Amino acid sequence: MIEAIIDQVIGPSGRNYFSGPRNSSHSAMQGTAATALLPAANAETLLLSRAMDLKTATATYAMYLSFEERARLFAEIDYLLDPNGWADDDAIPLPAPYVNFLKWLLEAKRLDWSSLGLDADGNLLCAYVGQRGMVTAAFQPAPVVHWSSNITTEDGVELSAGQSPLRSFVTTAVGLLERI
Repeated sequence: MIEAIIDQVIGPSGRNYFSGPRNSSHSAMQGTAATALLPAANAETLLLSRAMDLKTATATYAMYLSFEERARLFAEIDYLLDPNGWADDDAIPLPAPYVNFLKWLLEAKRLDWSSLGLDADGNLLCAYVGQRGMVTAAFQPAPVVHWSSNITTEDGVELSAGQSPLRSFVTTAVGLLERI
């Protein structure tokens, strides 16, 4: 059961996404991603359990998402954590980066992401692809986002990368995403 603890931080929109629910079930799961080789049955159980954790985190913010947006996130979780496509050395995703992604997603109001993925440490990756380029973001357990952009301009290809606090990435991403 999720027990919400609310910080006293209000985002620029007036909603409290960034301080949103921080709870004991997510805190307990914030350790490192499981990368040890597991027997297939244990790996499948762990994947299904983690999928349930991520869907529960999504449900925490469900009132701010349409049915279609929730269904899209759930389908992407199912795709990413499909035991049939899982390699033994893949890292099990961490819940905290996914929760940070949800907070950012709602504050930035950019539900038009192209794909989600996982890095080798179990952090959530998100990509936005447009006609002129791509922006990728790696959400970390701490409220930090590592990002990169590849944008074609009339003068050539512009490459940039950076690290932003989660709250600042709302503004940073707006500038990047409007250019792709």
